[in-house]
Amino acid sequence: MPPKPGKRSGKRVKPTPADFGGLDPEFMMSILDKIPPNPQTGRVDLTDIMRHMSQNPSEMEGLVSQMDSLGVASDPNVDLTGYDFASLGYNIKSESFWVLQLESMGMVDATGQSISPDAAHYSAGTRPVFMIYCYDERGRYRITHESIDLPDSKIVLQSIRRAIVKPALPLKPGLPRLLLVSLRFKQHEAALKPFLDALPAPFHWRFETNEEAEGLAEGIHRKNERGVREGLESANRWKTIGNAAYGRKDRDKAVNAYTDASEDLLHVLSQKPDIDEEKKAKRLLAICRSNRAAARLIPGVGMGAEEALHDAQDAEKADPSYNKSYIRQASAYQVLGQSDEAQEAIARALRRSDLENDKGLVDRLIELLTDGKGLSDDEGTFKCWILDILINDKKTSGRVKGLKGEWKRRLDAQFAKWN
Repeated sequence: MPPKPGKRSGKRVKPTPADFGGLDPEFMMSILDKIPPNPQTGRVDLTDIMRHMSQNPSEMEGLVSQMDSLGVASDPNVDLTGYDFASLGYNIKSESFWVLQLESMGMVDATGQSISPDAAHYSAGTRPVFMIYCYDERGRYRITHESIDLPDSKIVLQSIRRAIVKPALPLKPGLPRLLLVSLRFKQHEAALKPFLDALPAPFHWRFETNEEAEGLAEGIHRKNERGVREGLESANRWKTIGNAAYGRKDRDKAVNAYTDASEDLLHVLSQKPDIDEEKKAKRLLAICRSNRAAARLIPGVGMGAEEALHDAQDAEKADPSYNKSYIRQASAYQVLGQSDEAQEAIARALRRSDLENDKGLVDRLIELLTDGKGLSDDEGTFKCWILDILINDKKTSGRVKGLKGEWKRRLDAQFAKWN
């Protein structure tokens, strides 16, 4: 876990390389000073730092370069079997303890990209993701390791070795007095025991008790409840920022803000929200993905119709009842010159019982079918158009066949003008 900066007001003690595991303190503080404190915690958290770094690749490259120059191993498979673990026994603090845990982190698709829980039901090749993490008595994370599928004994043992020898900066190699291992790793006992039993005293280890596991589960549940609430609040803030940027036609800032909101919501959905919270998160995810599609379609250099189409399709998957996801798809298809697909997107929405009375969708379909002219008030022109879309044009007739609700009322009202 990165060091937590103090309050931004008042005199600040000048940091040294030791505060950042040997990294240049001025460089590190230049990064931290750009990141506003998390409004929930009042500090710069790990997720805030990672979000900033992902959006500023030049700073990420600088950090990686410094880590490489220090010989900091980023490879989770680094060979540590020859390390002299016994040399760490002299500096074990009496009150120190570490906890090794395993937590489910959602699902990924066949390409390794994170997907929402609902998308996992209709995506091929989905696999579960788990996180091994080890933290100390002060809540500092020594290591985290993401594993697609449940980790095997080799991965678990390597994670423990890394926690001891190669912890996250600025932590140093060491051993605790007690290592408490989650019961979720019980199946790996035979592989872990020889290594852990050989570590120097006063180090000792054990698996957590059932009571401890239940207490942790309750704590995680409370943490998840708080995380869901804070995630929804954060997503709404990012959406507001995105809406303001979209209003200024600032495509990049709008896309980034909606992306941040989407990431918050995917995290919310991974924390087992209740039914109402899950529904809110999915609707908000659909809105943010749809809004990001609209931002990508802002005219000018950098407009991305393909990306907008994917966003709008993802919005439909998140919440099929959200009308604007279909409208954004139609807009993207139009930019791509695919008029049939644009019409089908709107017609697909109007086939839904919960959207068949949506006036905006009907307006959009009429616009697409009349080249933007709208329904003609000339009887002959209108009836010829009806003949074309219902009989002569097989593709269109198949598309609008069976549409009810507002579509049927709109056509009936137009016919009534001449009856």
